[in-house]
Amino acid sequence: MTRRVLAQPHTGSVRTRSRRRFAAAAAVLGCLATYTLAAAAPARADDIRDREWPLAFLDASAANRISTGSGVTVALLDSGVMTSRADLTGQVTTGPDYAGGSEHPGNTGWGEHGTCMASIIAGHGRGGANGMLGIAPAAHVLSVRVIRDDDAPDINQPTKSSTPISDGIRYAVDHGAQVISMSLGGSDAGADTDSTPEADAIRYALDHNVVVVAAAGNSADKGNAIQFPGAERGVISVAAVDSAGRHAAFSTTSWDVSIAAPGVNLPCDAAASDDEYLLGDGTSQATAYVAGIVALLKAENHALSPAQIRDILESTARDKPAGGRDDQLGFGIVDPVAALKAAGATKAVAETPAGANAGPASGHFGYGQTAVVSESAPAFGALPRAIVGGIVLLAAAGAIAFVMLRRARREALASLPPAPFYPQPYVPQYGTTPAAPPPTQPQYPTQQPSQQQLPQQQSPQQPPADPPLAPPTPPN
Repeated sequence: MTRRVLAQPHTGSVRTRSRRRFAAAAAVLGCLATYTLAAAAPARADDIRDREWPLAFLDASAANRISTGSGVTVALLDSGVMTSRADLTGQVTTGPDYAGGSEHPGNTGWGEHGTCMASIIAGHGRGGANGMLGIAPAAHVLSVRVIRDDDAPDINQPTKSSTPISDGIRYAVDHGAQVISMSLGGSDAGADTDSTPEADAIRYALDHNVVVVAAAGNSADKGNAIQFPGAERGVISVAAVDSAGRHAAFSTTSWDVSIAAPGVNLPCDAAASDDEYLLGDGTSQATAYVAGIVALLKAENHALSPAQIRDILESTARDKPAGGRDDQLGFGIVDPVAALKAAGATKAVAETPAGANAGPASGHFGYGQTAVVSESAPAFGALPRAIVGGIVLLAAAGAIAFVMLRRARREALASLPPAPFYPQPYVPQYGTTPAAPPPTQPQYPTQQPSQQQLPQQQSPQQPPADPPLAPPTPPN
């Protein structure tokens, strides 16, 4: 991703920065946004609100009259958040840093992308019409650092944790997050095996009723590679549109796209100063908007399951493609007001793995846990308990009698003289006896394959067997 840093006319300077990449776990993950950094004089700090076209596009004022996200925690797995920004005061809690590195808050290369995403989700502004207003201005953000910014001095060095994404997901679940937002992605070999640490962590989140939102990717004009974790089962994968509702040329098109949201020419807070803001494009920003909208839904009806949240977003989406869905926009552009009305009218249903595996009726968006969990049996009444108790007593009596009879038989046989030993002749049935195949055991690969493969098998070395009295003939 290219980032250009442009100054306002009164400053007169232009700089360029290199392509942004983030190393995480075994995959190379990218922060899915492109920015222009605009420096604004303090007196013009309200410029950022004037540029927030998604507020009108999504009818944020009507949505916030229903819900502001109060009481909901959104875990933001990103490059860190500068909690000192005026638009975010009191909104952010900082969790562990799984990315590590030599940079720290306030240094170049720390928290640039994450601060931008946090302001889109939960920015509360600076009073009146000033400052950045997020889509869920009363939601709380739990910042968990799992990637580094592009200009970090050690961008190509290993992360502190070998599995930062999965570690971040599990931490978020264990510390009260109801929503997880990941504006990041990659297409590393083996990411689609459904047995990665990230896939396991996502299942863990879904098992705990936590909604997971991730970017579809910015690869449509660069090979259109499917991005993970956005393509993991159970994740709400988000595409980007412009202010006219058109699919963004860079937004990855794929079977896993669930919903679309604003992602072109968007403002957000800069990490370095309250007098600067970022303008940019990307499915990163679209993901942050959808994560914030999910926070609105959870605040309106906190018992909704991840599957219900997804279905509400998809069924209430506007500007639906022909046929109801396509690989560019998924089920259409998110409509927070319609989704909130549906959430308020929806009765929460407990998530079950069997239903989750089935996915929506369209079959386009895989969802759910793979484990099968049996439900608890209903309580017995008095009569069934009595019947079961009688059966148990009879079975116990029979077992005692059986043991006593076996003991008496052994004592009787012990008193008899020993029988002579006669070798038993080999008598094949039907004239031939096929040789039994040797047992086999799986041989597991030392490295995870790029595609799911069946394990190879090899025969273990067998000890020599005693030769039969008469060699069997081969089977016909």
